[in-house]
Amino acid sequence: MTKPITEETEAESGEHPAMRAGASQKRVTDFRALYEEHVDFVWRNLRRLGVPDSDADDKTQEVFVVAHRRLAEFEDRGFGARAWLFQIALRVASDARRHRRRHPEDADGGVAVGRQSVAPDQAQSVSLREDLARLDRALSRIEVGRRAVLVLHEIEELTAPEIADSLGISINTVYSRLRVARAELELALRGDTLRDESEAAAAITRGAPVGQNAGHKP
Repeated sequence: MTKPITEETEAESGEHPAMRAGASQKRVTDFRALYEEHVDFVWRNLRRLGVPDSDADDKTQEVFVVAHRRLAEFEDRGFGARAWLFQIALRVASDARRHRRRHPEDADGGVAVGRQSVAPDQAQSVSLREDLARLDRALSRIEVGRRAVLVLHEIEELTAPEIADSLGISINTVYSRLRVARAELELALRGDTLRDESEAAAAITRGAPVGQNAGHKP
């Protein structure tokens, strides 16, 4: 004969309604804290991984939808939640790139600016946007695996062990990719600077008065 479900039997099985409600509320609280602490981190890195500015908010939400679904699987191995969230962001960004390859469209030209509550003055803002746009262009030329290591180390300041855990690679691979990515970034930034200088010189030339020496015609 089946034993009736009572508060006593639920307590014995660890499934008392109050216990379940308390555990559920704790998960909600934990997830809210996770979101508030790391939403900017996820947004920035989706942009650095090539997600257009126009899609960044939606893809950030997608990362946290996946995180919420898998929250029970998260195990902090001493590196905090950032490494785990970056794994999810990397997959979301990869899916977004594949979608764009199948459905190409014009780039949005967005710039991955940091989310700041106090805006700098206009001149500083323009300079910041230009610098970030240049960095974005340079990063986009680096293979995504090396780019991920570079972004995590140089921008997010994760340690090599944290990066290794986040990307599922060895520490030696982290250092190898970082070394190559740094060289590629330097080369890309140098090329971008030379291109800007060339375009500026061409613009000056085009802006010069036509027929400057017209008065010397025979």
